[in-house]
Amino acid sequence: MNNMKFLFTILTCFLSVGMFAQTASSKSSCYQEWYTLFKERGAKPVPDGVNDVIISIRGDEYNECFLGRVDVAGEKMIGKLQIQKMDGTYEEFDKKVSASYQNDQGTLKEELRAINNGMSSVVRLADGEIIGLFFYKSLADKPRANKKAPSPSALIKN
Repeated sequence: MNNMKFLFTILTCFLSVGMFAQTASSKSSCYQEWYTLFKERGAKPVPDGVNDVIISIRGDEYNECFLGRVDVAGEKMIGKLQIQKMDGTYEEFDKKVSASYQNDQGTLKEELRAINNGMSSVVRLADGEIIGLFFYKSLADKPRANKKAPSPSALIKN
């Protein structure tokens, strides 16, 4: 009976370690999910005016997406990024881009303001995190799937 308890304990430990490893490795990032969706479906041109965005912020062991908005003109971001708060209000995004991505005025360089395929350029922030924007309301419609043909025996009766 003691051998049975010992075997059960060992088996439980292996299963627990296996489930933990699977959970940790199968966890996907919100950035990767949004990026894949935009790469698969593409995007329509982003209209001029204030546009809602998904803000992806990533670090070595950190990945989070937030809602925000930014002003756009001619497929380029022209306003300051705002992040949405829990109460539905917006505040200016308070993190700065790394100096290598800034122009002489201390703002994002002109060439990095372009929106391509519904996505902004990915840039590094001064604190080392990486940020990217997704203009999710410009995501192209999901393509309709092709209908598979039935087997020959289902179509041919003689």
